[in-house]
Amino acid sequence: MSTEAIKRFGAASGLDELADALEYLLRDLGFVGFVYWTHVRKPPSEIKGSEVFLLSRGPAELKAFEAMCLARGLYLDDPVFVHAADYDAPFTSSQARAAVETTRRRRWLYAIEERFGFRYDVNLPIHTPLRVQVLNAYCVGRDPSLGEMIQREQDRLMAIAAAFAAAVVDFVMVGFDDDTWAVALSRRQQECLAWMAKGRTNAEIAQILGCSERTVKFHVAQLMERLNASNRTEAVAIAARQGWIVN
Repeated sequence: MSTEAIKRFGAASGLDELADALEYLLRDLGFVGFVYWTHVRKPPSEIKGSEVFLLSRGPAELKAFEAMCLARGLYLDDPVFVHAADYDAPFTSSQARAAVETTRRRRWLYAIEERFGFRYDVNLPIHTPLRVQVLNAYCVGRDPSLGEMIQREQDRLMAIAAAFAAAVVDFVMVGFDDDTWAVALSRRQQECLAWMAKGRTNAEIAQILGCSERTVKFHVAQLMERLNASNRTEAVAIAARQGWIVN
């Protein structure tokens, strides 16, 4: 692992920068991308969309795969997602699949993953009392040496996963009760919301918070999605009615 990759990861501040740095770090080890996800600790069938946070980097086709899984709810049939809380050590998707019954929807999911070439991977569980967290680092291809490389790097990957989970926790949902629509805002989203309410542009907010405009755009987009708002004005109005504006 290069010194440059480690420095870049350590210097990351915003969520976008952190994700970019993690991708750079994993690529340095031979991976092509990653998927990080976390959800509140409860049975997957009871999890609401607002209680799941997902972040990924890698080949462009991964985004299409994600969109398909989310739109069709295929992740609820994925053994990795359903049984991740049962693992406390690194495990592969193949191991998770071998431990469950193969259903029609699961066969479809596996076929899609095979089509996209997600053949060798490792899932790194970093759980907390309230949340299930997993960092999935994956390779694309059929070279058996990729699987051997994953086995060889597991200890180092677990250290990376733990550092990433600790760094990203400030940006993910903490889970509110049903009285607040299960909407939860990270500290950065609250800060962006407060400055949006004061009429500041993304560029101005980025300057105030000391991050990139791209990072602010990400937080604003996530904020609008969680509030189910079609524009910034509506987002501020909804938040104001619920008392979520941070002064």
